Amino acid sequence: MGKEIVDKLRQPEHTGENRCLPCTVVNVVIAAVGSLIVSRKSRVWGGLAFAGSLACIHLRGYLVPGTPTLTKQYLPAEVLRWFGKDPDDVPVRSGFGDPNEQLDGSSAASPAESEGRSEVTDDAPATTTDLDPDEYFLEIGVLAPCEEHDDLCLTEEFSTKWTEEIERVESADASADHVATAFGIDEQDEEYTIESHDDARILRQGQRMIGQWPSNAALIADVSGTAVLEEFDPQWDERSPNQKGQLLNGLRLFLEDCPGDGGAIEYNEEVVESCCQSHSVLAVTCADSDERLVEFPLDEIEA
Repeated sequence: MGKEIVDKLRQPEHTGENRCLPCTVVNVVIAAVGSLIVSRKSRVWGGLAFAGSLACIHLRGYLVPGTPTLTKQYLPAEVLRWFGKDPDDVPVRSGFGDPNEQLDGSSAASPAESEGRSEVTDDAPATTTDLDPDEYFLEIGVLAPCEEHDDLCLTEEFSTKWTEEIERVESADASADHVATAFGIDEQDEEYTIESHDDARILRQGQRMIGQWPSNAALIADVSGTAVLEEFDPQWDERSPNQKGQLLNGLRLFLEDCPGDGGAIEYNEEVVESCCQSHSVLAVTCADSDERLVEFPLDEIEA
């Protein structure tokens, strides 16, 4: 009987890995204040009230009904940052982690920047991580203004070569070492492995996660894309793995067919829920397999 009650109270969507730390702290404070008020009448009942409140927070993730919704709507951004929940840090990127950090956690920079200066040659784009993907792809001939509508499209040359490389990667069934080599990761003693979590794919170096993709189709698109970009960008091999991941993440927006099944691509506006915030994103998905290719914050695209 007791187990049945506990199971009914438990809310996995708000506990464990999904627990919202700001929500928990706010509710514990409310529970403490309420228990102190009760304890003025009876210390026993005050203690029981606090213990019961903590049990409720443990099982449900919150005490006050509607806390997750209220937190998303009213908790100030500065308060979220106190708990490491930056509202501007939208968890929709994929590829090699934070585009502003190297795989070893240090700040990404070109060799020239590490010496306190920045160099840009006349025949290739800059190698710093501060690149606008659209401008970069326009510059090297990957994108061009569309002929039939006011937007950017893949050039015929790049589209043809990317499609051919996607077919080659599909037939080769890329290994973890192949993926690491494609992104120019230095050889290490640890073994590279690819883990599957539902549709998602995670690249690990030993026990450390160094890359993640929302689907195998996205992984195929990136591995094949980097092979073709070597032909279009003379400095591609000099770019950091994180910068390559950042650029390829943007390139997936322009896929014309889904890697793997060759089906159509769908573009939909969706709301991505984190523990403390809601974000509107553009979701690019394979229509037939429902594999997610990429998500981008709508406000970033509109800007």
